[in-house]
Amino acid sequence: LTFGPRGTAQQRAPHDAQLDLLLHVQSLPQSQRSASQELNEMYAALPPATQHLTTKEFEEVTVPAEELPAEERRAAHLLRIEALPAWAQLAFEGYRQLNRVQSQVWESAFHSNQNLLVCAPTGAGKTNVAMSAVLRELAQHVDEEARCLPPQSSHDFKIVYVAPMKALAAEMTATFGRRLRTLGVQVREFTGDMQLSRRELDETHMIVTTPEKWDVVTRKSSDGALATLVRLLIIDEVHLLNEDRGSVIESLVARTLRLVESAQVMIRIVGLSATLPNYRDVAEFLCVRESGLHYFGAAYRPVPLQQQFVGMRARNTVQRLKDTNQTCFDRVCKSLREGNQAMIFVHSRKETVSTAEMLLEMAEEAGELELFTGGSAQAGKRSSSSGTKQVRDSRLRDLLPMGVGFHNAGMLRPDRSLVERLFTEGQCRVICCTATLAWGVNLPAHTVIIKGTRLYNAAQGCFVELGMLDVLQIFGRAGRPQFDTFGEATIITEHAQLPRYLNLLTKQLPIESRFITRLPDHLNAEVVLGTVSNLAEACRWLQYTYLVVRMRKNPLVYGLTYEQLMLDPDLQNALVKILRTAAQTLQECRMVRFDPHTGTLGVTEAGRIASHFYIQHETMRLFLEELRLDEDQLEELEDGSMPVTDISEARLLYLVAQASEFEQVKLRDEEVSELRRLSQNACPIEIKGGLETAHGKVNVLLQAHISRAKVKEFSLISDLNYIADNSGRILRALFEFALSRGKSSLARLLLRYGQMVEHRLWYHRHPLAQFVGMHADLLYRLENCNASLERLCEMDASDIGHLLRHPRSGDMIKRYVSHFPHLELEAQVQPITRTVLRIRLTIYPSFRWEKRYHGAGSMRWWVWVEDHHGRRLYHSEQLLLTELMCKPKRDEEYAQHQLTFTVPLVEPLPPFYFISVLNDRWLGAESSLEVPIRDLDLPSSDEEHTALLDLQPLQVSQVIPDPKQASIFKYRHFNPIQTQAFHTLFHTDENVLLGAPTGSGKTVAAELAILRLLREHPDQSTLYIGPLKALVDERGKDWRKKFGDRLGCRVCEFTGEHSPDPGVLNRAQLILTTPEKWDGVSRGWRQRPYVRRVGLVVLDEVHLLGADRGPVLEVVVARMRHIAEHLQQRVRVVALSTALANATDLADWLVVRRPLGLYNFLPSLRPVQLRVHIAGFPGKHYCPRMASMNKPTYAAICQHSPEKPVLVFVSSRRQTRLTALDLIAFAAHDDQPRRFLRQQSPRTGQLLSEHELEAMLERVRDASLRHTLAFGIGLHHAGLCRGDKELVEMLFAREHVQVLVSTSTLAWGVNLPAHLVVIKGTEFFDPAQHQYVDYPITDVLQMMGRAGRPQFDTSGSAVVLVHQPKKSFYKNFIYQPFPVESSLHQQLADHLNAEVAGGQVRTHQDALDYLTWTFLYRRLLRNPSYYGLESTDPKSVARHLSQLIDTALVEL
Repeated sequence: LTFGPRGTAQQRAPHDAQLDLLLHVQSLPQSQRSASQELNEMYAALPPATQHLTTKEFEEVTVPAEELPAEERRAAHLLRIEALPAWAQLAFEGYRQLNRVQSQVWESAFHSNQNLLVCAPTGAGKTNVAMSAVLRELAQHVDEEARCLPPQSSHDFKIVYVAPMKALAAEMTATFGRRLRTLGVQVREFTGDMQLSRRELDETHMIVTTPEKWDVVTRKSSDGALATLVRLLIIDEVHLLNEDRGSVIESLVARTLRLVESAQVMIRIVGLSATLPNYRDVAEFLCVRESGLHYFGAAYRPVPLQQQFVGMRARNTVQRLKDTNQTCFDRVCKSLREGNQAMIFVHSRKETVSTAEMLLEMAEEAGELELFTGGSAQAGKRSSSSGTKQVRDSRLRDLLPMGVGFHNAGMLRPDRSLVERLFTEGQCRVICCTATLAWGVNLPAHTVIIKGTRLYNAAQGCFVELGMLDVLQIFGRAGRPQFDTFGEATIITEHAQLPRYLNLLTKQLPIESRFITRLPDHLNAEVVLGTVSNLAEACRWLQYTYLVVRMRKNPLVYGLTYEQLMLDPDLQNALVKILRTAAQTLQECRMVRFDPHTGTLGVTEAGRIASHFYIQHETMRLFLEELRLDEDQLEELEDGSMPVTDISEARLLYLVAQASEFEQVKLRDEEVSELRRLSQNACPIEIKGGLETAHGKVNVLLQAHISRAKVKEFSLISDLNYIADNSGRILRALFEFALSRGKSSLARLLLRYGQMVEHRLWYHRHPLAQFVGMHADLLYRLENCNASLERLCEMDASDIGHLLRHPRSGDMIKRYVSHFPHLELEAQVQPITRTVLRIRLTIYPSFRWEKRYHGAGSMRWWVWVEDHHGRRLYHSEQLLLTELMCKPKRDEEYAQHQLTFTVPLVEPLPPFYFISVLNDRWLGAESSLEVPIRDLDLPSSDEEHTALLDLQPLQVSQVIPDPKQASIFKYRHFNPIQTQAFHTLFHTDENVLLGAPTGSGKTVAAELAILRLLREHPDQSTLYIGPLKALVDERGKDWRKKFGDRLGCRVCEFTGEHSPDPGVLNRAQLILTTPEKWDGVSRGWRQRPYVRRVGLVVLDEVHLLGADRGPVLEVVVARMRHIAEHLQQRVRVVALSTALANATDLADWLVVRRPLGLYNFLPSLRPVQLRVHIAGFPGKHYCPRMASMNKPTYAAICQHSPEKPVLVFVSSRRQTRLTALDLIAFAAHDDQPRRFLRQQSPRTGQLLSEHELEAMLERVRDASLRHTLAFGIGLHHAGLCRGDKELVEMLFAREHVQVLVSTSTLAWGVNLPAHLVVIKGTEFFDPAQHQYVDYPITDVLQMMGRAGRPQFDTSGSAVVLVHQPKKSFYKNFIYQPFPVESSLHQQLADHLNAEVAGGQVRTHQDALDYLTWTFLYRRLLRNPSYYGLESTDPKSVARHLSQLIDTALVEL
């Protein structure tokens, strides 16, 4: 726009109404203008009846109350409550009709589900608008006949009301709870002051919270289920977008809108706001259509408002203050003479007191004191009030009897509540308060005065003018509905600022976005949540914010020109620029991993902790730098150890006080003396940097909080509460981060201080002080007697009473000691290799659970292993104990729980490791165990691996002369591993142990040995033993075609579902079975000829000897060896395994001649090379952790296999469904919902039409599978019928379906390789143990082995998503050969009983001889410490074996 010299528009570009509001053209430069000139220009825009008064002291402009025209008032239809549904009338008890605003909004609020934005003046009744929307949601669930919600309805939906302040949240909770109680609606407050348990959240229908609290909830994936239950989100005071906290509202709305799209759930958003100039922008941000937008001007106030703007002329500060006080006093007196009450708003806590005292002093001088007191009788009534006598603030106690009170955030809550009650009852005539009263409490008055407009802005470090939104909010408190015909609001400011406020009144400035100021923190939250993984996704996320709306309307405010906006209308370049800056900031703070070239964003542990604990990035930067916790520093040490960080307590508190969360805490002059007193009496830790700074104030108040010191200066009480709340959160966040970085001494210190802040108790105090009801005198005696918990545990009640010289207290102290959380520990160490140690920790809870002390939920403990110096952490995890878990079983003294974990070993071995178990909440509840390490006898590491020779691949038709036998192989050449082992397998009868990675073609080795047996020993049979029924079924299906149909062999499958008669078994040439089945039949081998006919035993996956079912396999092999020796006939053994670390021992046990029959290749020697990616995920709870892995799974598919087949392994049927649904949602969010469905098979070229697909889907019996197949994602688990399984396998094999989500059984049972394998979690639920346990490492390797398709891929990819504490373990064994140990000693009694029953074992010596045939006996000598053997000399070995047998016999 261009303007002539007098401000007339010469040329106007197209623009909308919002731009008009931004334009205020003035004819002279600002420097040449006076306040009077600006005022003259303002008058033209004011209402005609505006009055103007000029005196020597001030200039006053009175704007008359604006009212609706009479005809509009008469025409307005007011909705009567009796017209509502009968059940809805219960929420409006006491109302006869709705007001004009509520009546007009009712139709769209109650009779539609569209989003709403209601802009109306303060006091227009927006709470009832919110109630209308709430009733709309309730209407979908309420039982109209019973007029209440049905039981358990809270599990179906949630309503969230977001209030800007905790005080307002408490008020709204009370209001909605009271009005909706008859409908059976449970309303609860969920703020920093009011925490809710998981059970309470489940039972709640309506949650009233603050923006920050709901932001914390929704940014955690563990609370994702709660967010998806929300059906109505009400945001009160949405015009706070313009304030510092507005970025949180933007983040909430953006996250909600994205959830609506991604999860396809209906979440209605209702925004309530004061009058706004650019309300259409806010409506666009909230996705509100025109029919859902309601704007009401000042004329719709229930009580018309007369506004007075007073500008004080005096230039001298002292004189201006004097004139301001006099003007304020005069207007208060005028209001009191008319029988009204007055509220005076000032801008500091100190001013509330001084203004109240000033009014009484001036009243006394003017002889007007009775105006305030209402007469001596009324004053006496107030002074005799019991509430007034209980006021703790002495100044308030003196003022209230005079009819004057003050109200600020620094007061105690009971004092504030009393002032509010007295003002409501009319006993208090005047309140001097801060602006928090206008936002937080609904307390109207006839007269409202704003005394001064300059206030200190802590963020900017200077004085600023009061914002117009605050002015409007304060003015909204003027006028009491049902009592006043109009209200009066006065603002007293400097004369130079008078035009500003008149201008803002007539042409309010549009509210702008403050999102950029906190963009790094909100971006980090989205990265951690998994909704943003690169800059492109971040740009899409920003499109949902108010920032983008305003950038398009007013680009100049955000650093853009209109020319740039025209060239980049979608703002892609601008958004990428600000996002790149934010990402670089986060990378500097180690909160994300940012690749500037690809734009990818990866989550880090620091970022996750900052997001979950709501820590600002500036604070994380501070602690990373000061405590040297950054990752680069850790990587600098060559020996792999972490640098030691020893920090003093004084230094720690000094750093906490410097956190950016405490920036707004300022030091006031009147507080210094009180802080000095507190530092002397309540601060045992040195105040680094002195207490004359804001950081020193934070430090002093934090220590005073822990010391439970009594603070006399009431202005410090609010600061102390704020500091206590935030410091506890900061310390908890830093504790978890120090724990993740392996800093045990620092983590211990941080945990201790976090507990001290929560309990307000120093660590040196007696632990029993944490029990509520413990007398101070008894604590003093306990501490003087040095009566530690250990000493008290050993004493009886009478001894305790005698020790304390207080006999009656003995029973109580003993009871407290029995309730104090304590655990007994036992540990067993087992060296797996020379670098990995397994620890089995047994935990015995030795305390009595009491709900009043320990709660009804769970108790969290931290288990960690640290070095003998107590500085480096090797392992950490959480343990949750419940009341039931602490109760011992019938025949046990204590309940017991086992944890198994691995830690690294570094030679030379240290003397010992420390195992510590620390309670998360109870100070001093810690158990430690010293585990000797130095004397461990480690297994040997001299294992050699077979080198893969550079041989010419053998051609099948040339090396297998029989064409029929050659026809069973579908390919022309054997791979390099098969070629190298071919001669031993096909041309000799040597026993063979073949160890090679999964996918190396080991099954061919078994087939070559079978062909040799058929050719050389046709009268003997082959026994195939597979560890899993699914594997036996798959092998049987394959070999029936190969050996049965093509070679005419009699193939017999002998599993749980197939039990052929003995005649069939006697005639069978190839028997396939499981270890359990063959164990049962081979016990009677003397009576079963088919057992004695076995000439070849194929042991598949023999590395499972160390698994749960390993003892059965071990016993079967030992028995077959024993049978062969007894019958004096050779039984060939071909054992197939993954790569092994102790293949020599296994080969010797299987009587494999070395090197002829031993082939043990490295894990890296795969026909198709494999790239493995391992990612750790935090979180103790299994299901939320699995949910957080879904987005990374989708990202892995897009990155590693966007077009090729993908296998996703999960632990349960439920997880197959949830994972598939999330993958579909992510694909839909990328506008490619059917990206995984292939109409034409890339492999065969076969077409699959829509008609054929629909016909297939109609035959599918499982509803979830039918749904996911339509999007190209298959499900595979044991719960599917055979037809569904076969259809899924066929579609995946032909690549019509790109993604198959399966349970782990598919890895063993069905040969369906893929280019990419994603292992989503390495745990499964074990019903026997009633907990989640880890997959055996062999299962993980088997699943990984499905990655890479021979003849199709040159390489494959595997992505393993694990629990964070297990990441290092899987990194070790995924890339290293796996040692096999025996577990027969754990089930020896059962197998010994079978041999006794079969007549093989009759004496103790027979039992010893029986053990010498087992793998256990051989490994006992090679890895003695694993089995608890102290020495390997013959006597020690014999003694150990005898003890094993004796223990088994005692059990039997």
